[in-house]
Amino acid sequence: MPEVAPFRGLRYNKAKVELDDVVAPPYDVISPALQDRLYKKNPWNVVRLILGREENRYEAAAGTFHQWQHDDILVREPSPSIYLLHQIFDGPGGDPVTRKGFIALCRLEEFDKKIVLPHEKTHAKPKEDRLKLFQATRSNLSQIFSLYADPEKEVDRAMNGISKTDPAIDVTYDGVHNKLWPVVDDSVIGSVRQFMASRQALIADGHHRYETALAYREMMRAGNLRHTGEEPYNFVMMFFTNVDDTGLVIYPTHRVVHSLASFDVKDFLDRAAGHFIVREFEQHSALLSALGSSAGPSFVMIAQGRQSGILLSLKPVLPVDEVISDPLPPEVKELDVTILHRLVLRNLLGISLEAQEAKQHIDYIRDASEAVSLVASGTAQLAFLMNATKIQQVRAVANAGHTMPQKSTYFFPKLLSGLVINSLAEERI
Repeated sequence: MPEVAPFRGLRYNKAKVELDDVVAPPYDVISPALQDRLYKKNPWNVVRLILGREENRYEAAAGTFHQWQHDDILVREPSPSIYLLHQIFDGPGGDPVTRKGFIALCRLEEFDKKIVLPHEKTHAKPKEDRLKLFQATRSNLSQIFSLYADPEKEVDRAMNGISKTDPAIDVTYDGVHNKLWPVVDDSVIGSVRQFMASRQALIADGHHRYETALAYREMMRAGNLRHTGEEPYNFVMMFFTNVDDTGLVIYPTHRVVHSLASFDVKDFLDRAAGHFIVREFEQHSALLSALGSSAGPSFVMIAQGRQSGILLSLKPVLPVDEVISDPLPPEVKELDVTILHRLVLRNLLGISLEAQEAKQHIDYIRDASEAVSLVASGTAQLAFLMNATKIQQVRAVANAGHTMPQKSTYFFPKLLSGLVINSLAEERI
């Protein structure tokens, strides 16, 4: 089961920088425009490490990282710590929600050991990029986001008193209030480590970074004749949150379809009617309400040139094995996103799975209103609005040893980069 450990993290020196000016979202959600704004915001913004814009951004990141440590912009924790993190944000209903968790090192394990579990597929290009950055900086610059089961909230109780003290970091970014406390108490750390030793860790976000860390470990192990398994490269920095935490929120990721050579709505709906109950709604509010209350696999279709929206609900009399003939386990076949990607996008619209993987004719949109606007403006031909994947479905797929289609989940909020960094330059304590 996962072995977690404290570490002497690197944190920004508050005597030299304003924390609000130097944190950033994860690299994979930073647009070129945001990258430019972060560069201009502060010369020490963490974007210069995680997503540089220099010609050789890996070499530049390594040099910048070294210089910031030399200049005490980044300073190392005096004692090994785990880090309690609270993120306060407005939940789906508009009320404040707190997602609680902790940052620690996690021993790297291959997925087939069922200790650390993936839930989504990864792609080669992002892994190549992150590996080059890892090799250059020899550091985990951002946390991998993982889930564990703790229905009795034992970890919360172990660290309850700590959250009542003043946090070492108190920073708000994009409406999310982040508070972080280094935990150095050996008894607390011991309790957390002992508890986690009987759990599994399910990766929610950061699959590419985890697989990159595995690849880096293999490279280092191959070149180390005295490898013991206790070297820093055997561990990766990870944020753990309780799957039973009331602050765990999953949002849907919507799909827009564009650049199809030909598309006829009537023909599509005639063919879709063989598999789906088709209902039209004039009011989008009623349409989204019906989507949210759907019992079975369902999604909304918004088509260019039509005022009404369409709710497509898989007919309950149709066995999923009959609808999806691909050799997939039941846990995957029953997902809304699987039915959309294989039955609708591939079979009815003719977008092959290979084309979908390459993002040909399809884009992923977080905001439903933005997806609708893209259709209204003519940028997209279709939008498919999704329900959020349920956490029970994520767990069932991972526990069965399988992965979900790309962009099946959107865990909110994202973890900030720049709160704490794990440098592998120091031997593990």
